[in-house]
Amino acid sequence: MTCSRFVNLPGALLALLLALSGAAQAQPTPQLPALLRDARYCEIVPVHVTREGLRASVYNTLGFDDCPAGKWEAITRLDLLRQFETLAVVMNGPRHFLMDGIIASGATKTGEVITVGGITFAKRAEIGLSLHQAMGPAYTEQTIERDTTYRFDAGKPVFQLTGPDGAVYVMQSYAQILEPALTYADLPGLGAKLTLPAGWSYATRVPEQDLMLTAAGTATVIQDNLKNTYQKMIPR
Repeated sequence: MTCSRFVNLPGALLALLLALSGAAQAQPTPQLPALLRDARYCEIVPVHVTREGLRASVYNTLGFDDCPAGKWEAITRLDLLRQFETLAVVMNGPRHFLMDGIIASGATKTGEVITVGGITFAKRAEIGLSLHQAMGPAYTEQTIERDTTYRFDAGKPVFQLTGPDGAVYVMQSYAQILEPALTYADLPGLGAKLTLPAGWSYATRVPEQDLMLTAAGTATVIQDNLKNTYQKMIPR
């Protein structure tokens, strides 16, 4: 989950979210859009320094609106400084989801709700980052704390990467960060635009049964060189 805009804030070891509990209790519970596949969203990711290392909180707009372009582009460094005291803040988006359903539980289901620049975000995940992960190149695995099941409907295309060891990563969202004109219709031919490392491949497949991509506590994700995000499938 890397950035379209990366805001470095002065001062070290400032890693606290501003008081959010009251605002969160006053906000509505986010509801998933009726059509989740190709739903547009944005994320804000404050990065913190903790005793255990770097840690990031992931907030996104899913269930509130489609991240209006004007409001998103208008968010400033001052807006982020007012919301967070932190090492850095990543603005990640716009992006589009590719699954057809999300079942969330635990902390993922009951995340905090905040408003920045007139856009409402809900907390969806926590990421523990090593320095290698934080500075790592594309196609580097990251572990995310998340309790979710993503459902990809039978008969609809799934876009995936396969690593040199045979590991399969299913695209969960595509990004319009480096390729603003990228659309859902472009994804079957995306492999021609990717700079794949040796031994990697990109493909489209249509599952005959619903594909359930479950993260029970943690998920392993990667991004390609265009910042599209994939979750690793766990063999059964």
